[in-house]
Amino acid sequence: RDPLVAFAGAIEVDDAATTEHFESLNSTNWQTMRWKPPPPPTPCGPRIGWRTEFRSMEVQLTDFENAAFTTFVVLLSRALLVFDLDLLIPLSKVDENMSRAHRLDAVGTQRFWFRADIVPDGSADEDPKCE
Repeated sequence: RDPLVAFAGAIEVDDAATTEHFESLNSTNWQTMRWKPPPPPTPCGPRIGWRTEFRSMEVQLTDFENAAFTTFVVLLSRALLVFDLDLLIPLSKVDENMSRAHRLDAVGTQRFWFRADIVPDGSADEDPKCE
């Protein structure tokens, strides 16, 4: 497929050797987070897997608020991993949420899309006493 964003000299690239097309698509779609592919392996170097980069708030008034946001993201990511929560929503709903969030007093006046059922399929019906 053709990339959505094309830079001069970066149209005909080997996707097996470079991530330019992926980075172009990734940088134009998600405003609050970015998927980071693993870097090319190096001999005797560490194996680094896929990473998720959370984009922080545009305005951080104090160091305390920056630390609080960072702590919240760490705790949130650990909860997602431990409880295997599914917070995926369609990208169109994310875009709609972002446009609503840019409005004045959005937290008090706007309604946002969230997933209603975040528990993985079948695990809500399991009884821990039966294991």
